[in-house]
Amino acid sequence: MSRPAPKILRGVRVPYYEQLKVLLLKEIKSEGMKPGDMLPSESEMCERYEVSRTVVRQAIGELVNEGVLLRQHGKGTFIAHTKVREQFMQSTVGFFEDLSLRGHSVKSKVISCQLVEAGNSVAQALEIEPGSTCTEVTRLRYVNKELVVFTKSYINSGDHNLVADLLDSDLSVNSLYRTLEDHWGLRIESGRRSLEVVSASGMLPGILEIKSDSPVLYIESVGRDASGRPIEFFQAWHRIDRTRLEMDVVRRK
Repeated sequence: MSRPAPKILRGVRVPYYEQLKVLLLKEIKSEGMKPGDMLPSESEMCERYEVSRTVVRQAIGELVNEGVLLRQHGKGTFIAHTKVREQFMQSTVGFFEDLSLRGHSVKSKVISCQLVEAGNSVAQALEIEPGSTCTEVTRLRYVNKELVVFTKSYINSGDHNLVADLLDSDLSVNSLYRTLEDHWGLRIESGRRSLEVVSASGMLPGILEIKSDSPVLYIESVGRDASGRPIEFFQAWHRIDRTRLEMDVVRRK
């Protein structure tokens, strides 16, 4: 922020911190600042904009809450990476379709696609016997070229032809749900999803390129067809610094 500082207007009804928020956003844009760039210190901003430290902290705090800025204790304040907004918590569409429809570039790296024996948790979710064969698809998902999430999908089918078809369908750029529906008549009509914040451990930090014990958003769901039969058990570990979930809520009548 090397240009002359724009002025805070005195004697107007707009609070100083609100004015400072607007000025900071304009300067971030005009200076061409990018995610990871560091902002001046609080004391420097106090001097630059001729406001108190309280005003600076309130403006920065709101921009942090809005996901524009990121505070790192002992280091400073930085431009945050834009978080991917997902709305699929209340929809039966998948990750690929949800984000693609809103203009994002979505790609996947398929780590594995194979037949496996269902462990207890997978078997319980799919309502099959433990040890039964199902199809496991493991992927890394990228949005706008940034790694966002590691996923595992367990499909309630032990058909070798399904594995071959999924591999032929190139799930790196195509939707798993669309392939299941168009090629196999497996359409997810309903489901239940849950989410919680967990610590990254084991191989997960290396997979998601984050530090050990970093918080990640874990999402788990079971998708069912029109008859209520479980089709997919889904697990996802999201980088919390790149994910923002949005849900519509309504009051019951």
